[in-house]
Amino acid sequence: MADCIVEKFYQKMKHVNFETYGILDSNNQIHTLGTDSKIIGRIFEMFAQPILEEIATELNMTLKTPESQTVYPDFVMFKEEKPEEKIAIDIKTTYVSTDQSIIKFTLGSYGSYMRNNTKNIAYRYTDYSKHYVIGFIYKRNDRAQESRVYKYENRKEVIFPYTNVKYFMEEKYKIAGDKPGSGNTENIGSFPTRNFLELQNGQGPFSELGQDVFDIYWKYYPKYRATEKPYTSLSEFLVWLPAHIDSVELLHDFDADIVLGNIEKYKGQHS
Repeated sequence: MADCIVEKFYQKMKHVNFETYGILDSNNQIHTLGTDSKIIGRIFEMFAQPILEEIATELNMTLKTPESQTVYPDFVMFKEEKPEEKIAIDIKTTYVSTDQSIIKFTLGSYGSYMRNNTKNIAYRYTDYSKHYVIGFIYKRNDRAQESRVYKYENRKEVIFPYTNVKYFMEEKYKIAGDKPGSGNTENIGSFPTRNFLELQNGQGPFSELGQDVFDIYWKYYPKYRATEKPYTSLSEFLVWLPAHIDSVELLHDFDADIVLGNIEKYKGQHS
């Protein structure tokens, strides 16, 4: 079912026109968006939501947005008869300056629901069977007008605030890296890459190691103000985990032998 959601997402997004003039008021005047990343991020959410609603309808699923905007995820999709197999969908946006810029996203907290199960999340973390990220990447158009007003009939004069929009939908663990998204917050960072296709194809390190290794890594990753830090990189973690596997706990059951086997296989391929 989850793979079907991704397939339908790409099919439908091919027909989306991202050119946005701005906000139309009741006097038929257009207020331009400018290049504020928060506003542009919200615009991309508005493009994605009706697509997700169409997909949910076609698959006889329910799409919900959490009552609070401050909790994870942005959207929840599930079948009414299988509410314990929810699918989390988070929308992330970033911009690049050139085709060779490093692409980076923040992918949500590692200090809350991954450890607590109910903190800052709609429903329980263990109610979700999949966690997806829809990522939008764009180039900011610095020629765009900040807070200008145009008559609707003059809309062709508006300079769009972004260009070269690319997007992907992939499982979170497959695009996650081993470092926080920024130095002083407890957010997971995506793996750094200059190649958009590596994100679209989910080629991060945890795509080889598996979802359980990702969960363990970020559940036990030291918080920003922690005085003891057993590891701060994947290479250190791969040494730490085998020695501590007997004391490691997740919110869900996992097979320690499979986890260790994935780690040994990963070491063999990347030594």
